[in-house]
Amino acid sequence: MKLWIFLVILYGILKGMRDLFKKKALQQSQVMEVLFFFSLLSFLFVTPEAGEAVKLEPYYILLITLKTFFVFSAWILGFNAIKKIPVSLYGVLDLSGVLFSTFMALIFLNESLGITQIVGLAIVLVGLILVNYSKNEKGEKAKSLFVFLAIASCVLNASSGVMDKVLMRHMESGALQFWFMLQMLLFYGAYIVITRTKISVKSVIKNYWIVLIALTLVIGDKALFIANADPDSSVSAMTLIKQSACFVSILGGKLLFKEHNIKKRLGCAALILFGIGVSLI
Repeated sequence: MKLWIFLVILYGILKGMRDLFKKKALQQSQVMEVLFFFSLLSFLFVTPEAGEAVKLEPYYILLITLKTFFVFSAWILGFNAIKKIPVSLYGVLDLSGVLFSTFMALIFLNESLGITQIVGLAIVLVGLILVNYSKNEKGEKAKSLFVFLAIASCVLNASSGVMDKVLMRHMESGALQFWFMLQMLLFYGAYIVITRTKISVKSVIKNYWIVLIALTLVIGDKALFIANADPDSSVSAMTLIKQSACFVSILGGKLLFKEHNIKKRLGCAALILFGIGVSLI
């Protein structure tokens, strides 16, 4: 197995774990409290990269700012969605990102799809359609607004993913992580000040799930940025592999939150991952 594939699988597993940690953290703290403090912790974890980061040209820092704004917006939408809908459903909805990322890679990066990738993508589409037929059974009614927020978050994250591939052609992963986390911290800090959002430091200090979110984010992003730097990797292939996260969030939804419809969601996820496997042949 190529190193970049292993790194993207690692990212996917950590992303699935992070979705579970988000749900747990939001049971104890408000959305903006979790977002700001896990961004703060993540920035502290990457401060050793400051020496390399300050050498970066202003033009690339500006591009990172654009990427950061996409993720800043995506996380606000995604956190509000995951607070209101089952984490197992959120994990499967997150798979829709594969469509957006693939199309963006085709348009902006001139990537091409082979026969197996087209067949794999078609199987993924079928899996996504099927999960929408099973999401409201046994009294589980996902509010359409929060489903929309989850999908909008996927679109923004897909935009960020395409930018990662471009940015990693011109910088080291540590420099990207440093500026990204610093700007995320500034964005959320500004949001809190402008909207006068109340923050309870006491509740955050007791919320150790925030630390776990930060750790899985920093390690996962490091792995993903290194994979992006590999000339053999492609956004469309990486996006498909990332969907391994759904198994973690679905199983975690059952074990940690006693959610329903797990078998059907696992079936849909298995079909989607089969499509991913076909695309990698």
